[in-house]
Amino acid sequence: MDSNTIITIVIAVAGLAFALFALNRSRASSGTPKARPAEAPAMPAPAAAPRAAAPAAPRAPQVEAGIPPEVVAVIAAAVCAMGGGKYTLRAVRRADRSAWARAGALDVTEPF
Repeated sequence: MDSNTIITIVIAVAGLAFALFALNRSRASSGTPKARPAEAPAMPAPAAAPRAAAPAAPRAPQVEAGIPPEVVAVIAAAVCAMGGGKYTLRAVRRADRSAWARAGALDVTEPF
């Protein structure tokens, strides 16, 4: 390697280290406790409210015949990961595609 490449790498690493140091320092300074004004005494809690009914257990997704359970598990995991647990998988069906759509998908994915 020539000297220009080495100098560029050193400057980049130093800049990254400085940026990380500054970020860490700004996070640490923003988390300092500040003097809070005296709070008023809390009001007594009201009588126990009736409990809401427990939510029903989620139903298993409807899966079209011929789709392996491993595929359903992967799809459900992806939905859960991307949705943060707010969404549930209700059904898994094969897409109805025309011959032209299948040919296009095959043409695009063939190299893989």
